[in-house]
Amino acid sequence: MPSRILRRFCFSLGLAAVAALMAGCIPLPASSPGDPPAQGTDAGTTDGAAALPSDAAQPSPDTGVLYPSCDEVKTALGPEAAELVIAADADNGEVTGSNGRELSCTWMTPQAASQNLDVQNYGGISLGIHQDPSYTEEAYAPLGWNIDDPRLSADDAWGITAGGNYSPDEPVDAASVQVVRNGTVVTIAAAGAMLNKVPELANLTQSWAVGAGLAVLDLTR
Repeated sequence: MPSRILRRFCFSLGLAAVAALMAGCIPLPASSPGDPPAQGTDAGTTDGAAALPSDAAQPSPDTGVLYPSCDEVKTALGPEAAELVIAADADNGEVTGSNGRELSCTWMTPQAASQNLDVQNYGGISLGIHQDPSYTEEAYAPLGWNIDDPRLSADDAWGITAGGNYSPDEPVDAASVQVVRNGTVVTIAAAGAMLNKVPELANLTQSWAVGAGLAVLDLTR
């Protein structure tokens, strides 16, 4: 799987007191049922999956797009994420990734930040922005993973979930929701905890992530 689709979000929550309860780094699955054949193999499989675009064409490391700050992103996420906080040891901000500059932000629930005994509400979300002009709706449509949501087309954008498991009313999970416009990719995923359903994060649904992703994309225009 190209790293463009299965991007890994590994953000430590820095909670030493509950290390045994935290999964720490939860990468996206290396493969899913019905994955397309490897590059260069015959794409004419019975499930209709097509080979992914080649990784050979890499975008420019400097696209000239200005990223917002994580604080600006947090505001754009709306009231559903208003109570989330930044960990004391969080390294939020711009980083250098495989495609050049990227923005990386992580927030956690107040319960996790304060390390109280309400462990059922330990959790958080990660958000990343990166540039990849080869990320196009047409290129990935054959996978069947694209999100069908009228908000996306109305805003000249498109979205995708790894494995195509888009459930609007379900909380965001490790599989992530990605919203894309003109090669700018916003990825929102659950981060840092055991990735069970966290009551405190119940309003951070996959449908919410689509709207939040569009709002964040507007900050990069």
